[in-house]
Amino acid sequence: MAALTRDVPQERDYAKRSIGETDLVIHRYEGRIVAYANVCPHRFSAFFDKPSGNGPIRCPYHLWTFNGDGIAIGVPHRQNEPLTCYQTPDLRLDIWQTEVIGEFIFVSAEPLYSLADFLGPMLPILKQISGVLGSERPNIIQDISANWKIALQNTVEFEHAFSVHAETFGSDMQKPLQVDCDPDAENSISYVTRMNPRRYLHARDARINEIFKRVQIPYPDGYRHHLIFPATTIGYTDNQQLAIMDYQPVAPGSCRMSVRLFSFKVPNLTKAEMAMLDIVGPWHVAYTERLFVEDKKICEAVQHGLSSRIARMKGIIQPGERLVHRFQQIYRRWMDQ
Repeated sequence: MAALTRDVPQERDYAKRSIGETDLVIHRYEGRIVAYANVCPHRFSAFFDKPSGNGPIRCPYHLWTFNGDGIAIGVPHRQNEPLTCYQTPDLRLDIWQTEVIGEFIFVSAEPLYSLADFLGPMLPILKQISGVLGSERPNIIQDISANWKIALQNTVEFEHAFSVHAETFGSDMQKPLQVDCDPDAENSISYVTRMNPRRYLHARDARINEIFKRVQIPYPDGYRHHLIFPATTIGYTDNQQLAIMDYQPVAPGSCRMSVRLFSFKVPNLTKAEMAMLDIVGPWHVAYTERLFVEDKKICEAVQHGLSSRIARMKGIIQPGERLVHRFQQIYRRWMDQ
């Protein structure tokens, strides 16, 4: 998952993304969304240095211009040479396949499967989420001194919350914990965590909980988490805030977590309810930042332990951590292909 359609709403809008080692451009061109490596095939200049903007697919170095299929349509100073001399395959852009599901833009350099087959049960969920995705809140960028798989595996088990997040979650962490896992899918993991009663987000104001029950998506009554392999997760609690998290490897022992936070669209809001949600929005962001700081610390402790572990240590997966094993199975399957 590379971007959202709202990132490129107008014709010629573009947004840059890092996909592995590739600097990729998502561009709305003649009504469709295209993706290509941010490098001109002429003399290898980058097309864009800003993270987003609006403009044609034109290299700033010698003003070569390309269309959405990656073919040169404008080459200055070519004298009497026909344009076709500059439209050979080796002078085309490195175009990536794109597909849009609701608001979610997916890209692939060399797809092995159709996106529908890859997403499986996540496809209708993404369409449903797209219909209720509200305004964007301040983003969170966090550099973590740990391998990306450590950070990602931390998101698919909730057992650590009793220790790592005990102070943030407060007394509710003393309640019985229930984790409901969706059936295993080929390339995704989904679960809901519940506590009884499950109300650590504005539990003292029942009116706010009632507002969020009107969101047109099944009310999870807890924290719902989706992982789309390899490194994108989507989480939301009691329909109060949705987070799209992406984990990018930086080095074997470090990664960068990029988090986009959104409100939900709530139908038929009164002015009083809108004012109430305006107040709780910043609280949600601060609350989320605090959780991520706690996760960062423990992930870095795991990385430190792995770097100095005794060779005979193999670790063990407890019953409450079976989704960690599930992630490892998916990862192993893809590495073996």
